[in-house]
Amino acid sequence: MPLLWVSIAFIAGILLADIFSLPAGLWMFFAAFALIILIILRRLSPGFGHRISNFQIHPIAFAILITVCLGAWRYQAAQPAIDAFHVAFYNDRDYEMLVTGTLARPPDYRDTYTNLRVNVEAIDNGNGDLPVSGLILVRVPIHQTYQYGERVRIRGRLQTPPEADEFSYRDYLAREGIYSSISIAEVTVLPGNGGNIFYKAVYAFREKLLQNTYRLFNDPEASLLAGILFGVDTGLTRELQNAFKDTGTAHIIAISGFNIAIIAGAFFSIFKTLLGERYGAAVAILGIFLYAFLVGAEAAVMRAAFMGSISLLARQLGRRNMGLNALAVVALIMAILNPPVLWDVGFQLSFFATLGLILYAEPFSNIVNNFFARFTGTRTITRLINENVTLTFAAQLTTIPIMAYHFKHISLVSFIANPFILPVQPAVMIASGLAVFTSLVIYPLGQLMAWVAWPFATYTIRMVELFERVPHGVVVLGDASLWLVVCCYIALFSVTFNWRRLKDYFLSLGSRLRTVALGATIGLLFICTILFWRASATSGDGQLHITFLDVGSADAVLIQTPQGRNVLVNGGGSTSELSDELGRRLPFFSRKLDWLIVASTQEQQLAALPRVLERYPPRNVLWSGNIQASFSAQELDKFFADEDIPVSRAETGQRLELGDGIFIEVQAVGPRGSVLLVQDGNFRALLPIGVSEDIFSAIDYGNVIDKVDVLLLADSGYGPSNPPDLVENLNPELTVLSVSAGDPNGLPAQEVLDALEGHSLLRTDRNGWISVITDGSSMHVEVERGVK
Repeated sequence: MPLLWVSIAFIAGILLADIFSLPAGLWMFFAAFALIILIILRRLSPGFGHRISNFQIHPIAFAILITVCLGAWRYQAAQPAIDAFHVAFYNDRDYEMLVTGTLARPPDYRDTYTNLRVNVEAIDNGNGDLPVSGLILVRVPIHQTYQYGERVRIRGRLQTPPEADEFSYRDYLAREGIYSSISIAEVTVLPGNGGNIFYKAVYAFREKLLQNTYRLFNDPEASLLAGILFGVDTGLTRELQNAFKDTGTAHIIAISGFNIAIIAGAFFSIFKTLLGERYGAAVAILGIFLYAFLVGAEAAVMRAAFMGSISLLARQLGRRNMGLNALAVVALIMAILNPPVLWDVGFQLSFFATLGLILYAEPFSNIVNNFFARFTGTRTITRLINENVTLTFAAQLTTIPIMAYHFKHISLVSFIANPFILPVQPAVMIASGLAVFTSLVIYPLGQLMAWVAWPFATYTIRMVELFERVPHGVVVLGDASLWLVVCCYIALFSVTFNWRRLKDYFLSLGSRLRTVALGATIGLLFICTILFWRASATSGDGQLHITFLDVGSADAVLIQTPQGRNVLVNGGGSTSELSDELGRRLPFFSRKLDWLIVASTQEQQLAALPRVLERYPPRNVLWSGNIQASFSAQELDKFFADEDIPVSRAETGQRLELGDGIFIEVQAVGPRGSVLLVQDGNFRALLPIGVSEDIFSAIDYGNVIDKVDVLLLADSGYGPSNPPDLVENLNPELTVLSVSAGDPNGLPAQEVLDALEGHSLLRTDRNGWISVITDGSSMHVEVERGVK
């Protein structure tokens, strides 16, 4: 297997050069010297080897040595020359600079900021533009949109990316060719455009696909599918991302070798009937790379395409040695193109997962086949177990040491969660992918297909959240030694090549495997049925729901009436959190808001709405507050005008009738917003979101309103916005505080908490979302966590 050894030698050379930092020319000298010695020895002895003293020297040893030196040379040659013509030369200066360049990637939009990767052309440090090169990462506010290829001019301080004990952001960016960053920047878009024409078309196409994904599906399903199908997982909340990590299922929320293998399997199933197995596999691989280009052709996607193709190739050829050679060649090519990729966690996980499939998929599948052929003879169950349980275990077996080393924990529950979750992933990818692509041509048909695909995505999320709550499902290891990881792999591969004994052991587990498989299949079908029934049910349940969403130190209140009307009051600052909360509560088949009430125009109260309302547009808007008070307020005003959404200006005493005697009444209006009263029969809830000193006077510190059942504290418990007289006069049964954990402004104020002594208080930072449910005469409260 010469290809395998050549690849190992080249990779070993890269690792050696990272330890011994010698000049690239010196490594090339070593390679040339070894080649000359090899030629001399071959001339002295034309045979395979030459005996010196008692040692037999083979040409292959010199070939490996030469390859090691070439690997070391390639690593050193790939290191940038940090001189006056490289942007990193200007890092860590005490003054701002002007940097000119073009966007090398589409913008990476996050909740509170946007990351831009800029290909630098020139830099001005006060002496005019100097031609430089290199990539930089720029963090900018979320208020502006950008496009791939735009020319920009950036003002800010260039910095070396930071590094910490547990994670080196500097090394992470260096693997992407980035050695400079600007954390606080002012950006001006310049005339003209750059970038590659092909990538412009590809990125524009992907953006259209993402837009349709969020139009077709609710969150969090939409953000899950954006990650699975297109590699954009930034829409998922941090809590949900952690749930996927803790259950060992994070590999499904980004384009990985596993996801590509599913697509490859679908392509292969289609084409093998038309072209035969060999040609069908070849066409399937072409289809994989076409898909990779369509969704962006970024490095991680292309790596997944290579790894997924190798998995398919190895399984179809059925020869372990050929699969190992192919995998080694792919790793070699990636290492040649970008030597630092060897330190990329994604590459390591993809490589070892594919290695596990090559080494263990066939033996484990044979065990399952033999078992079911002996006892049942049912091929359907056998195929189900092989494609989901067996292959998952094969891939996990070789990735556990890597995950333990990098993430410092092992997910024990992953061995249970994956068999429940992975069987539906082909349906998730294929059904939702067809829905999104079809919607580009015939949107109504794509929406119909999305309704079919949605239960599978919902099932995935609910099962992840279920297994994430399993006690002791994650074992925290702390720092793991690299040598311990190496020893684990030595032990694993030692067992691998003594396979017969391992096979006998697994055969003894046959009866247990049958029970677990049948139970898992029945449980899966039952849960899918329940989820689909719940999704098809109407949203109205005959009661009024007022849910205070967990969106940090801001307010987002969702009001749902007995007839199924949905009213959103403000939205907070986090797009992913608000979209996730709404997606879990709004009916799947009708995702429009009946009303949006803007009760405060402060930036932190509205920042999430411009992007979220594209997914959940309101039919009507009730507006209070100054439009010029924030950037997001101006963006919303423009959005409503562009979409022809009717907007009403709030007035004191105005009522919004919601049916069955339920209404929202505007108690007072000021420049910051308004105070709202929600009433259903004897139940009353006050939302003083846009309070100001003038408003306090207008409502006589609550005397005009009288007693309420629920009071939302204004401005996350800010002292001047919550005077003690207000609480005393309103005398609420329940007080709700919407604030983030560890609020940077120290909210809530201690004097506000003191004034609430003797009153029931629920907080979103401790209790998560808080839902008040009433029939007009009584109420009960549900919370996400804590005492209900």
